[in-house]
Amino acid sequence: MNVYIVADIEGVAGVVFYEHRHANMSTLNYALLHRNRVLLTEEVNAAARGAFAAGAELVVVYDHHAEGYTIMPELLEERIELIHGRADHTLTMSTPHPDLDQSFQALVLVGMHARAGTKNGCTPHSLICVTTVKGQTYELSEATMSMAIAGDVGVPCAFVSGDQSLVEEALQYNPNMESVITKKHYASQLARTKSPLLSRKLISAAVRKGLANLSKMSPFKIQGPCSVQIADRNPAARWPEKPNMLPTFTEALQDTLRNVPWYKPVERIDDGWRWPDRTQPSPTPGDKWNLW
Repeated sequence: MNVYIVADIEGVAGVVFYEHRHANMSTLNYALLHRNRVLLTEEVNAAARGAFAAGAELVVVYDHHAEGYTIMPELLEERIELIHGRADHTLTMSTPHPDLDQSFQALVLVGMHARAGTKNGCTPHSLICVTTVKGQTYELSEATMSMAIAGDVGVPCAFVSGDQSLVEEALQYNPNMESVITKKHYASQLARTKSPLLSRKLISAAVRKGLANLSKMSPFKIQGPCSVQIADRNPAARWPEKPNMLPTFTEALQDTLRNVPWYKPVERIDDGWRWPDRTQPSPTPGDKWNLW
């Protein structure tokens, strides 16, 4: 059995807000960034241990937060294979999740956060709005987006962890999968969280259980043709106004992502000397796309 883990950071136990990115990062901000990365990495390790205990032969983890360089490789369980690096490179690929194909039997989601506009969600952002040719509509988070990407290649989601609002949303599309609520948010940056140590134990056990019951789960498949609009932090500001209708959800999503105002595909060979943080000017969402 091969398992594909998509990992984000906002839904991890003990993480309640973003690190502050600035050219002159303070010692406090550096410590927060480092701690959040450790907390994420250990939840990924817990999920992987559960997968291996369930019989997985291969566990691939995709670092899906920000610049894709958040998980700490030196702290990873040695059997894990890690996909990390600049997320904008995936815009030249056929899917936002590299190598996620029919060779995998299960998807696992770790550290997921609520979609944009969720009042009691963890630092809510990203809204993926889907309209099918038959008039069906979906408003997805990054987590359920990943479930739909996996669904396009016939892969079911066995487990999800994150804040309460996110888990409740994800279970609508696969009520049979296992889940762990790591925390409850009262507001975007105020939460009641489980102990990270307990969270890891729960994640490991639930992933193992979910994979053992994989036969009861079906992929979340959005029947195309469909179109996709996305919003960043402001759920009312959706792009583009007239999205293209394409055969599959993944194709429609990639078509939209390649053309949003704040993304720019990297098509040339890059020597890598530009550190992937936000200390240098780069295309980012303007005020129209954010709620400050």
